[in-house]
Amino acid sequence: MKRPIVVSACLVGKRCRYNGEHRAHAGVLRYLKGKRYIAVCPEKLAGWGVPRPPVEFRGGGAQKAVTGEASIVDNRGRNRTRSLMRGAKRALARALSSHATEAILKEKSPSCGVKKVYRDGRLVRGGGVFTYLLKRHGVAARSEESFGDRGARK
Repeated sequence: MKRPIVVSACLVGKRCRYNGEHRAHAGVLRYLKGKRYIAVCPEKLAGWGVPRPPVEFRGGGAQKAVTGEASIVDNRGRNRTRSLMRGAKRALARALSSHATEAILKEKSPSCGVKKVYRDGRLVRGGGVFTYLLKRHGVAARSEESFGDRGARK
C-alpha cells in the first residue's frame, strides 16, 4: 500500500485558517485524487480556535523558535510559541506514524510555510515550524505554489 501524503488541511477545503477560511487548491486536489492523504492543521492541533489572531515569527525563524531563541507572537502581542510547538509536534507524530514521506503545505504559514513566512512584520524567506520538523525527520515538503493554478475557492 502506498504511503499517505501529509497535506495542510486548509488546502483540501477545511475552514481552519486564522480568518475562518480555507484555501482549497485545485492543483493540489487534482494531485491528491485517488491517493491517500492525511490532512492536518498544526494550529488547530495547538488548540487554537477559528477564527483566531494571526501570528508571525519574532527575532528569528523556525529553527530559532524550536530552540527557544525566537518566538511566535500574535497580533495582540501574546507569545504563542509553546502552544504552536505542541501543535506542530502533534502533527509530526501523525505524519511519522503514517510513514508519510511527502507533504504539501500552505505557503506563508508560521507552521506550514515552505519557502516564505512572516517575520517581524515582513514576508521573508523561511519555513514554518511544522515544515522544519518534517524536514528534520526526512519528510519532503513542498508548497501549494508548486502546483501552479490558484486555489479552488469553494
